[in-house]
Amino acid sequence: MDLVRSLGADEVLDYKTPDGVALKSPSGRKYDVIIHCAHNIPWSTFSANLTPKGKVVDTTPGFGTLMSVAAKKISCSKKQLIPLFTSPKKENLDFLVNLVRDGKLKPIIDSKHPLSKAEDAWAKSIDGHATGKILVEP
Repeated sequence: MDLVRSLGADEVLDYKTPDGVALKSPSGRKYDVIIHCAHNIPWSTFSANLTPKGKVVDTTPGFGTLMSVAAKKISCSKKQLIPLFTSPKKENLDFLVNLVRDGKLKPIIDSKHPLSKAEDAWAKSIDGHATGKILVEP
């Protein structure tokens, strides 16, 4: 939680608490934007905590996300669920490298593993509790 605060988040929720699970704001306010980085959280959890024109950016979209996006469009709701899909294009990667080089983007590294221990990196990734990226180095 301290890491997320240090990156500039206005509020941080602890998903291990009942209020965090419900996405309930510690200050009682509604959110303009929620960056959604987890799996299996229903739209209703987000919707109740958004401002009337609030947005949820889903960084791990799956089939359920796409169905919710379609339902939101049909209902003409002003609240939005935005699936974030990425594609590793050279110009996009160059842009990110420049942001890191200029100090505008700080990559967070959870751990580094030699290639000979790639299975340890994989196990940590599957666990789902890494704080940052897991690197495998040659």
